[in-house]
Amino acid sequence: MSRAIYAAVVFDLDGTLTVPTLDFVRMRKELDIPTGDITREIPKLPPDAQQRAWAIIERHEEEAITRQTPHPGALELLHECHAAGMLSGVVTRNTRRSVNHFMTRFNVKFDGVITRDEPPLKPHPESVLRLLHKWHVPPAETLVVGDYRHDIEAGRMAGARTCFYQNPGVPFSGEGADHVVRSMQDLRAILFA
Repeated sequence: MSRAIYAAVVFDLDGTLTVPTLDFVRMRKELDIPTGDITREIPKLPPDAQQRAWAIIERHEEEAITRQTPHPGALELLHECHAAGMLSGVVTRNTRRSVNHFMTRFNVKFDGVITRDEPPLKPHPESVLRLLHKWHVPPAETLVVGDYRHDIEAGRMAGARTCFYQNPGVPFSGEGADHVVRSMQDLRAILFA
């Protein structure tokens, strides 16, 4: 059996454990928020417009749930982490329902899950630190894996090591990451000796 290099691994969900399913270009067009962090732009809108914006996002997320597809090797890697005694968690700006659907549909469990229902959201490091505090794991013994700069920023500010998951055809936004991978096999090589 392989030896785990880290005590814990914290994953993003959409685009990291799963093939990207959210169409952010379409979502931004519907929201009329062409640039900037969507979750920071919505609170600047009038209250009724905020409600409409969150409804648009939730509709897109509900559609995406039906298309959830794990990256090749993701489920096997999660099971291997569990078997090796490595704690695994999810920190996502998505809904709890999306994570629950993933766990139920693909029969996986996480030692901790933090969603957008528990602010502050990434890139703030608090969500990562909350999991590590619960687990009694030092940040230096943790790898944060994600497909967007918010994942890398949250992990770095929490004091963890970071890994950017580069999806095909998606612009690179993993500046400052300790590692860059393009497959679960690449990620496995970082997690296990």
